[in-house]
This record gives sequence, C-alpha cells and structure tokens, in this order.
Amino acid sequence: MAASLNVNGALPPTESENRPGPNRRWRVMLALTLVVALAHLWVTYEISQQMVDLSPAAPSIKRMEATYVSEIKQTQPPVAVAAPPAPKVSPAAPVVTKKRVPKPAKAASAPDDAASAAKVAEAASKVDAAASASDMAQTKPVEPPPVASAPEASKAHVATAASAASAALGPTFVWPKATRVSYKLEGYYRGPFYGQATVEWVRQNSRYQVRLDVSVPVLGGINMISEGNIVASGLSPERYESVNRLLFKTSKPSVLKFEEQEIVLNTGERVPRTPDAQDPVSHLIHLAYKFILQPQLLQKGNTIEMPLASSKRFEVIAYDVIDQEVLHTGMGDVQTMHVKPRRLTQDKNSLLGDIWFAPSLQYLPIRIYAKWTDEIYVDMQMDGAPQQTPGDTPPP
Repeated sequence: MAASLNVNGALPPTESENRPGPNRRWRVMLALTLVVALAHLWVTYEISQQMVDLSPAAPSIKRMEATYVSEIKQTQPPVAVAAPPAPKVSPAAPVVTKKRVPKPAKAASAPDDAASAAKVAEAASKVDAAASASDMAQTKPVEPPPVASAPEASKAHVATAASAASAALGPTFVWPKATRVSYKLEGYYRGPFYGQATVEWVRQNSRYQVRLDVSVPVLGGINMISEGNIVASGLSPERYESVNRLLFKTSKPSVLKFEEQEIVLNTGERVPRTPDAQDPVSHLIHLAYKFILQPQLLQKGNTIEMPLASSKRFEVIAYDVIDQEVLHTGMGDVQTMHVKPRRLTQDKNSLLGDIWFAPSLQYLPIRIYAKWTDEIYVDMQMDGAPQQTPGDTPPP
C-alpha cells in the first residue's frame, strides 16, 4: 500500500518517531519530583507554624500555685474588720438638786438638830434613788433586776448590745490564701457551645493574682491574669495579660502595665493612672471587697463608678445595682445581687459582662453573662461550692 503524503508533500512520522526521547522523559519526571517536593515542604512548613502557634505563649507573669483545703459554706455576709465594740453608754448626768440645808435655829437643842439632820438625810436618799432609777431607765431598755445597781445595769447593757451586734454581723473577713470558683459555661456563636471556666484568687503575703480561664472544646479558650498588691482599699494591679487560644492559632499576649503615675495600654498609649483603677479581671474581686467594706453600696438603685483599663482604652465604668435574684446552683439556691456595668460614653464596641455577687459566699461573683448580640453570648454559672484556703493573718 502506498504511503499517503501530508499537506506539505512529506511522509507522516512513524510510530517510533512519535515516542518521546529519553531526555524529554527525564525532564518531565524531574519537574514532577520538584512539584511534589515543594508541596511537601509547604505542608511541613504550615504544620510547623501551627505547632509553634499551639505552644503556650511565654508568660511574663509567673503563676502562683495554690492548694485548696475546704469548701465555702453560705454564711452571713462577712465584715472587713472585727465587729466594732458597742458604743460606750455614758450614764445620764446625775440630777443635781440643791439640798436645802436648814438654817440652824437660834435656840435649837441637840435632839432637835439630830432630828433635822435625819430628815435631811432621808430626803437626800430619796432624791439619789430617783436619780439612779432615771439613769437605769435611760441606759437599759429592759427592767433591771431589783438587786442590780446602776453601774451593774450599764455593764449588762453593753454586753447585750455587743452580743446582738456580733450575731447580726457575719464572720470577720481576712484575705484568703486561695479561692477558686468553677463555672459551667454555655453560649451561642453560629450554634450552641459548652465549656468550663474558673476564677481563681491566690495571695502570697501582700501580693495577689487573679486568673480567669475559659476553655471550650474545639473552639479554644482564653486566659486572663492580673497581678499586683493588696492595699487598704482593695487591689492595686501592676500587670495584666490576656491570651486567646482559638483552634490552631494562639494570639500574642495583650498586656497592660500599671505604673505609679501612668497606665501603658497594649497599643503603647500611655494614660494617666487614677486611684482605684482596675483591669478586666481584678475588678471582679475589687468590687467584691468594696461591698465587704461598704455593704450599703450593694442596694437596688445604687451606682458604683470605677476606672477600668482594657487593651485599647481607659475609661470610667458605672456599675448599676439592678435587684436581688435567687440563682439555682450546684450547691442550692443562693441569694445574689445583679450588677450591670454601663459605659459613660456612647462607644459600644467592646464587651462588658453582667455580674451576680453572692453576699452569703463572701460576695464572690457566681454568675457572669456577656452578650454581643442576641445570637452571640456567653453565660458562666457557678458549678458547685467554691473552694478555698482561708487566710490565717491579714496581709502586711
């Protein structure tokens, strides 16, 4: 059969000529090998970066370790100092009565003088008895025993008043060495989620740490810690750090530095430090201590203003006392006071959470509720009795 010519009049290539030569096959294999190697290198790099991100960020605050020896029971609200002594009851001023001293009779005999003196003594005795009875009526609300004298009745009144004051007030508050409140956490973000959280307080002498740790399976968590000194008015922060751990990404720590005259925000901005300034976790314990110092603050309708520093701002927050509310917890029903923070500016960008303080549990926060929108919120509610290691002595 005659071979057909192509359009150019040449014979078409044979099958052997269509096969790629050794050099061409080698180049194709080399290119494929390079592509696969580069893909492996890229995947290895990504995994290594994720492993670095998963490793804990090096904290500059060394964590104070604590052990717990007891559970907190519900009691009368604590007081910051020992029950004040009952006020001293000053006995009523004695009734001063001018005693009429009879003028000596010009011709009085001795027996007449003795009789007059007896009458005067008897009248004075009656006046003194009336004055003593008046004193006792003013210093003691109940009728004294017939045999009690005025000084004895006054002592009995002081003892009764002190006993009543001691019964009305709760235990004397001493900063504990460690306290931990555990919470069950639930929220909503593109669907419901559940987790755990803890607020932990640890003290070493006059130094303190407050930690808020949140953990949600799959999603990640957040760790916040405040460190500083205990002062007469409460807490005086020195440094605050916050780290977000979401999926495979761990953020760099957000840091606040509390210097003597200024606060350095995470942005590097410096703002003047005002008295009582707190950070996002120290304010939980600082508020509780303010309520121990002044229980009247935690009354419906009151507002407590407090400077609060966050990573990007420093502002005064108004804490409105809403109302009493009974919460059903793992340790039973607990009476609380609902406190709602409020900005004094119109900025709504960052979040502030409502807090429920329990006076019968040392004013600890036993519920924290933070809401961005109706479909984004987090609710932390106490799960079981708080744990504690009581303090034996107050901080120096």
